[in-house]
Amino acid sequence: MKRDLSLFSHDFKVEIDGETIDYDTSHIYTGQLFGEEGTLCHGSVINGTFEGVIETSQGKFYIEPSKRYFKDQAVPFHSVMYHEDDIKYPHKYGSEGGCADSSVFERMKKVQMSAQKETEIHHHIEEQESSGPVILRKKRAAQAEKNTCQLYIQTDHLFYRRYGETREAVIAQISSHVKAIDTIYQSTDFSGIRNISFMVKRIRINTTADEKDPSNPFRFPNIGVEKFLELNSEQNHDDYCLAYVFTDRDFDDGVLGLAWVGAPSGSSGGICERNKLYSDGKKKSLNTGIITVQNYGSHVPPKVSHITFAHEVGHNFGSPHDSGSECTPGESKNIGFKENGNYIMYARATSGDKLNNNKFSICSVRNISQVLEKKRNSCFVESGQPICGNGLVEQGEECDCGYSDQCKDDCCYDANQPENMKCKLKPDKQCSPSQGPCCTNTCTFKQRSEKCREESDCAKMGTCNGNGALCPPSEPRENLTECNRATQVCIKGQCAGSICEKFGLEECTCGTTDGKDDKELCHVCCMEKMKPNTCASTGSDVWKAHFKGKTITLQPGSPCNEFKGYCDVFMRCRLVDADGPLARLKKAIFNPELYENIAEWIVAHWWAVLLMGIALIMLMAGFIKICSVHTPSSNPKLPPPKPLPGTLKRRRQPQATQQPPRHRPRENYQMGQIRR
Repeated sequence: MKRDLSLFSHDFKVEIDGETIDYDTSHIYTGQLFGEEGTLCHGSVINGTFEGVIETSQGKFYIEPSKRYFKDQAVPFHSVMYHEDDIKYPHKYGSEGGCADSSVFERMKKVQMSAQKETEIHHHIEEQESSGPVILRKKRAAQAEKNTCQLYIQTDHLFYRRYGETREAVIAQISSHVKAIDTIYQSTDFSGIRNISFMVKRIRINTTADEKDPSNPFRFPNIGVEKFLELNSEQNHDDYCLAYVFTDRDFDDGVLGLAWVGAPSGSSGGICERNKLYSDGKKKSLNTGIITVQNYGSHVPPKVSHITFAHEVGHNFGSPHDSGSECTPGESKNIGFKENGNYIMYARATSGDKLNNNKFSICSVRNISQVLEKKRNSCFVESGQPICGNGLVEQGEECDCGYSDQCKDDCCYDANQPENMKCKLKPDKQCSPSQGPCCTNTCTFKQRSEKCREESDCAKMGTCNGNGALCPPSEPRENLTECNRATQVCIKGQCAGSICEKFGLEECTCGTTDGKDDKELCHVCCMEKMKPNTCASTGSDVWKAHFKGKTITLQPGSPCNEFKGYCDVFMRCRLVDADGPLARLKKAIFNPELYENIAEWIVAHWWAVLLMGIALIMLMAGFIKICSVHTPSSNPKLPPPKPLPGTLKRRRQPQATQQPPRHRPRENYQMGQIRR
């Protein structure tokens, strides 16, 4: 582990309690698992406790403070650690995977198209002011490969309250989100544009004291998601690539994030967008977005929040939602494509554990590449470099025990020592505890077989080898060993395999389209390899020999019914509607099954249809007869149209005079017209 300086610019500032300060981010760390290439560790150390994520080849492990989940309870441990597959999703995350529905995006698009064009004089002044130095800067930008998007992050008082009302915890949450998207974007080749990264330039923390501050636009408790984004956009963010606000609000329809979609030309919005005047008379910065960590009253797991942030930033970078068979493989009928899942910009929520869930589709890459090619040179910058003194051993360091007021290590020179001494081992010292858990306080390696890591369901206890300070990888238990309360199996030392694999089967999705087996949609189901017709629940008679009739259910929040829904806490598959009310109405009207049912009913009840037809004809004839006297005509031989009061009087008059009505209609019509 080493201090992570790549996430914060050299001039990083924090605004809090009305003051702007230079902030020490030495509690933010990054690293990798020893001996395992391609792994990643990132998090923070606050009061001696680590919080963050550890990414391995078998998935991600999250570590969080126990008080976040055991409120007002005395527990004998300070942290909880869990695998990403253990995350329970009690609710669907919005109609479109945490995004707002299509009507919101349509309204946002109208705003983006309403930017007022700047005058030619303004352009001329800008050209004069930027002549010379700007041309040179542009040339240097192209040569220096500026590929870092600088961020301005604000948090409201609700977010501050959620994370214990400490600035360290808030900044740790921001760094974990930025690191998550930084990893995704850096690993993506945007048509030759590589190593896109993110760096926080400024953070504004609105504390609980700012809840009543009139200058705080986010002080009100009940703000809709569109208005919340608008409040962020009404500030001038010209100094930043993107500006986001993090909150802990429960927005309508389960929305987790919202952002303006970027475009190479034709509309405003997205990365590097300048503050402009719009048709509503307001100046806005549309290089903005918002993220919330609350959903239907529950805290959003870091994994979901990280993917949401990557998704919304993807909109800023110019990617709409994925569509078409090429970019939505999770909807494919081909098992080989389907099992890899959908990509980051898929319109609906994804499980997060599939191969494609943390990648951009080729559709997104094409769109983002066009925007980067057009805009990145206008606001992207170069990355920074880390330094000694963070308590983590970085490249070029022998050890790192922090600064003099922090260092309790007799083996290592602290960061306040001269340049040629700091972060180096003291003479005749074999190791430093800052290098790893297999180094003693007396600066020697621990003896062989001393414990350095606890055992788990899928790995044996880790022991030192006597030759180094790092704890060697634990010996994995045998593959297909049951784990996670016998609902999964171990694969290469990680509880990551389906219980079906223990018996040479493949996991599949239960249920049929006719709805007869909907109760099995949230069961763990198995099938023989490459034989979908053998798919059956673990509790069915088909697999009774393997599972003894025991039904194993999916975790609440797991995708079901071909990724069309999520299992709720009652193990019912709740469909996710990503199309909206108009699409539902269209499907209801043009559903072939509806017309088939109507045809069957007509055949079975032909006599009722005949009676209804006769009744309809009689009703229409009566309506025409009654209303004909009130209908104007161009025929001069016909009487003029009569009002309704005159008609009624005509019908009452013959009863009063007891004369045949056929001798008096014309006179009564005329009287009715005169009296009118």
